[in-house]
Amino acid sequence: MIKVSLLVNPLAGKGKAISIAEELKGLLNELGAEVSLLIPESRSKVLEATTKSLDSGIDRLITVGGDGLINQAVNVLAGTDTTLGIIPVGTGNDFARSLGLDSGGLFEQAQNALSPAVEVDLIKCGSTFVATSTICGFPATVNLRANNLRFPKGSSSYTFATLMELPVMSPTFYKLKLDNESLEVKAAAVIVANSAYFGGGMKICPDADTSDGLLDVCIIGDVGKFDLLRSFLKVRTGDHVDHPKVAIYEASEIEITGTGIIRGDGEPLGELPMKIFIQRGAINVAGGDNRPPGRG
Repeated sequence: MIKVSLLVNPLAGKGKAISIAEELKGLLNELGAEVSLLIPESRSKVLEATTKSLDSGIDRLITVGGDGLINQAVNVLAGTDTTLGIIPVGTGNDFARSLGLDSGGLFEQAQNALSPAVEVDLIKCGSTFVATSTICGFPATVNLRANNLRFPKGSSSYTFATLMELPVMSPTFYKLKLDNESLEVKAAAVIVANSAYFGGGMKICPDADTSDGLLDVCIIGDVGKFDLLRSFLKVRTGDHVDHPKVAIYEASEIEITGTGIIRGDGEPLGELPMKIFIQRGAINVAGGDNRPPGRG
């Protein structure tokens, strides 16, 4: 019998994550799993609860939450044999979306969480693992604002946060080292992506592949406020990459020098400068399709 722990963010799903997890536990039992619930009292208790669960010899850790919870989980699971399962009930669900795990009913999601796993790369940013992307500049301030909004929740929070941050947006100078190539740019945003989506479904790096051993780097250059807004409206479909001041690169090791905050998976990572690299095949994800969106 497969041994599973459900790691639950009780605030996810507009407060419905616990009831979802309880229903999920019954479904997983029916599918032949032995299931325990992990509902940490606070964010600071997640690491302790997850580590204890791994020490007990579980086969899979299934997150019931969003990208923030996944971020915490991968920082425990990276480099281990324990498989990550994903039940997407968060605000953005970008990692699940990139792996084709964001659709279907709860029973289908339960089946996915017990399915064979695929190896997935992770970003290593300083000493922290990141599943989706790291962001600097305008999207980092938008992400921080969106996380602090009490209303609206869901992907709409990113739209509101964008409109609120746009009036004070100002492009910044960055020095970047992409493997052996050095760049100096004035940019509104620098995004280093392992997967295609960020910000609740925006296709920031359409060709990002979670299993190719490379990171996609999207640089949105020295654009004005109106042009930036138009570009971000196109990010939903990935058409922003055709803008003359948007450039996409690939690299396995990246160094960003400049000023400002850097965030990953919607979580704070600190301030620049920062060294970032790819950790290939760092984690096993149940039921995932690690091909880029649109390929297959």
